[in-house]
Amino acid sequence: MPTRKALRGGGGGGGGGVRGRCQRRRRGRADTTGDSRRVPSCFAISQEAEELGVPSPPSGSGGGGARPPGGQGFEQPSSGAKRRRRRRAPARPPSARSTASMALRARPAWPPLLLSLLSPLCWATPGAGTGTVGVLAPAQVRGFLGDTATLPCHLQPPPEQDALVTLVTWLRREPAGGARSVAVFHPTQGPSFPEPGRLEFVAARPGEKLRDASLAVRDLRAEDEANYTCQFAMFPEGSRSASTRLRVLAQPQNEAESLEVPLSRWLSPEPVPVARCISKGGRPPARISWPSPLNEKANESQVPGPLPGTTTVISLLTLTSSSQEDGKNVTCQVEHESFEEPVQLPVKLTVLHPPEVSISGYDDDWYLGRSEATLSCDVRSNPEPTGYDWSTTRGPLPPSAVAQGSRLLIHTVDDLINTTFICRVTNTLGTSQAELTVLVRAGPSGEPSAASWSPTTIAILTVVIVAGVALLVFLIYFLRSRNSRQASYEPSANGSF
Repeated sequence: MPTRKALRGGGGGGGGGVRGRCQRRRRGRADTTGDSRRVPSCFAISQEAEELGVPSPPSGSGGGGARPPGGQGFEQPSSGAKRRRRRRAPARPPSARSTASMALRARPAWPPLLLSLLSPLCWATPGAGTGTVGVLAPAQVRGFLGDTATLPCHLQPPPEQDALVTLVTWLRREPAGGARSVAVFHPTQGPSFPEPGRLEFVAARPGEKLRDASLAVRDLRAEDEANYTCQFAMFPEGSRSASTRLRVLAQPQNEAESLEVPLSRWLSPEPVPVARCISKGGRPPARISWPSPLNEKANESQVPGPLPGTTTVISLLTLTSSSQEDGKNVTCQVEHESFEEPVQLPVKLTVLHPPEVSISGYDDDWYLGRSEATLSCDVRSNPEPTGYDWSTTRGPLPPSAVAQGSRLLIHTVDDLINTTFICRVTNTLGTSQAELTVLVRAGPSGEPSAASWSPTTIAILTVVIVAGVALLVFLIYFLRSRNSRQASYEPSANGSF
């Protein structure tokens, strides 16, 4: 076994001994173990190596580190070097030397095998390894309430380098600031959770290479939404980490319906709600719109949803109530990030209003003797009519007219049908009526009757007839006068005048 003097003098000129190499290591690169209790410092390793006789590997720097011949100890320095060293260094007092020897014997020594394994780590130069260790994790992960979400996290060391992972930690960023640990995995001791039950490492197993630290979060809750950091502690590289945002979603349930406006609101000039659209239990809240050409407005409100952390959105479509909007279709459009495309909900408006009445069925070809003629009372009413009432401007209906609800049946057209008919309709909001005047002809439309002629036509016909009669009388008178004159000038039979 080499002497203590040989151990101290083996690296003299170029600093190639164990102590010299560790000093250069400490100047070039900080110790990254982070745990002085488990891994000794380079200085401690060098001291223990000198004391236990562990040889230092050659440095290759040119000036130090003599090679042991045949693998037996270090080469002894020359006698001249010994004499020079003795002249330069003053002799230590015997008391100090004995005190140092007692301290060395009293201090616990590291096992030679452990020192032989740890010493090369201190000799690694800062430039060792040409690649960079990286951690891969997505920027965002989405999951639904009550389901399971997996936070992927993978360590990617360079092909030429195999990182030694000492610990994996998942940290959660709190809203108030700071971070707290939610999951830890040790390569030999396995997983540990401050709040066990819903978290689980997907692929990490004790005793295996720790490269996949993906974490599963089960039974997702609204409060699980946060920023999470996956952190690998490695030796000797240090720590590497990546962050992921966990989004917790809830898909809403949607419905739309028409609203019946009461009479008191209908009579008001202010806009009233005519349709309602509800998106229940969404996270985040859904967005509701009414793409419609109507001149309407929407009033929106939000209330807590059925599950914690969810929101119910209620949108009311309002407009100035009018019978023209009754029966028209509008659409409620709901948008949410859990939908691939917006949800379209059609709604048929129900606007309450009094009856709007008109009469049809008269074709301007009612003539005396016609049978089975019919009039219809056409109504737009919401709510539905409660009654129909037929009459004329003269009073009751003619005997040949029979009312049948919204229809009036004329069995035989006679002179009494030549009148104005009235249809009066009532619903819960009011009463309205319509009128229609019927002109009865003497015959079908191919044989017009005098009753259907206008006064102007009759006057013209009268003038034409009078002029024709006058002309005819004048011609008769003229012809008779001419004949009488000719007869008076004719000679008698005997030739006398």
